[in-house]
Amino acid sequence: MYDIVVIGGGVSGFVAAVNAKRFYPSKKVVVIEKNPKKLIPCGIPYIFDTYGIDDDLMHLEKKLKKFNVELITKEVRSFDVNSKVIMLSEASGESCASGSRAEKETGENNTDANDTNILKYEKLIIATGSKPFVPPIEGIENAYFIKKDYDYLKDLVSKAKNASDITIIGGGFIGLEIADELSKTKNVTLIEAMDSLLPNSFDTDFSESVKELLSKKVRILLNSKVSKITKEEVLVNSRTIKSDLTIVATGYKPNTEMFKDVLPLNPKGFIQADDYFRVSKDVFAIGDCVEHKEFFTSNPTPLMLASTAAFDARVAAANLYNLRIIRHNKDALNIYSTVIDSKTFAAVGITEKMAKEQGFDIIVAKTVTHSTHPPKFSHSTDVTLKLIFSKKDLYLLGAQLSGGLNSAEIINILSLAIQKSATATDLYTMQIGTHPILTPPPTFYPISATAAEALKES
Repeated sequence: MYDIVVIGGGVSGFVAAVNAKRFYPSKKVVVIEKNPKKLIPCGIPYIFDTYGIDDDLMHLEKKLKKFNVELITKEVRSFDVNSKVIMLSEASGESCASGSRAEKETGENNTDANDTNILKYEKLIIATGSKPFVPPIEGIENAYFIKKDYDYLKDLVSKAKNASDITIIGGGFIGLEIADELSKTKNVTLIEAMDSLLPNSFDTDFSESVKELLSKKVRILLNSKVSKITKEEVLVNSRTIKSDLTIVATGYKPNTEMFKDVLPLNPKGFIQADDYFRVSKDVFAIGDCVEHKEFFTSNPTPLMLASTAAFDARVAAANLYNLRIIRHNKDALNIYSTVIDSKTFAAVGITEKMAKEQGFDIIVAKTVTHSTHPPKFSHSTDVTLKLIFSKKDLYLLGAQLSGGLNSAEIINILSLAIQKSATATDLYTMQIGTHPILTPPPTFYPISATAAEALKES
């Protein structure tokens, strides 16, 4: 008998287990993970050149042991939410779960408390993550995907080393980061169906900056649709491109097929839960597998980020037995960052285009400053910041940023500002700490300076 069972050992599962033990130290906590060789998801694009795949391991068992959390290396075969029984099998093949099947297989008279393949629990946290979306393209079986699977990715890295011409389908963050990484040693073509890169995160001005940097070493095809993939080439917009290796990075879908007859799913396959990630009194769902709602509209959004997964896990773990941590912020906030050719691009909230589409009357302000003061240090770069405010009350709706590596944390400040309903006045009058080597100048700090431009227009 375990008090708290976590299904899945990725970011959300790990954070949930550790924090469950932190808040409820007397409880017995276990993580069920069929493949304990878990990778740090955000680090996967860099296994192609920057470092080896083994450098990206989470070392799940070692870290769980440090927090006195047990790990079971098996997979869930079925479970019954009514009797709180989980049936396990050895880690092979696809896992599945069905309430009716569990009832047939276990039954009250057949449940053996000594059977190591049968677990009973008080609280269950589902953290099964996501898996690649497979687009309907002829010959898609000839392509590789960015699966969060050690052995699969190790094979992909080997294939990439032996390839000369590599095609990447998808102009989102993962596609761009892999293209940037592989372009150090390979001929890379990046294909995006829409008319700009990172279209869901940046407006055209920032997207163009990304494209300008990346196109120095990567061939970029926008407004392009792939119709066929073979082992030697890709057919795109009726033209053929040589491709020794094709990698598809067109997004992910929730890994929830096993729950379709057991738990409530929305039309996109995400598990439905309340604001505290409760599916029911004793069942929680977190991370990529659970439905999130957009911060400003409360509409369902396919948000899948490690940072969001960790947030979910912290909230759920603290509130397993009672509401110890009250959630004051609203729904899920889009926040992204990436590095292209040693330059940081980051965004939070909604873009200018999205704001207009949703009917906001807005003020947009933009400034350029330096990351150090004076800008004589070797690591100093320009910092470009755009802030989007509602015109009537000057609430911050979104932000977009480009700059050096030491500029990335600015976006997290702005994320908190949005969550706390900060206005342009709040940002203009914010108190800051600065240092010549570490931060932009206090005389022209990007956030306060850009807020000043907005106030001037209000």
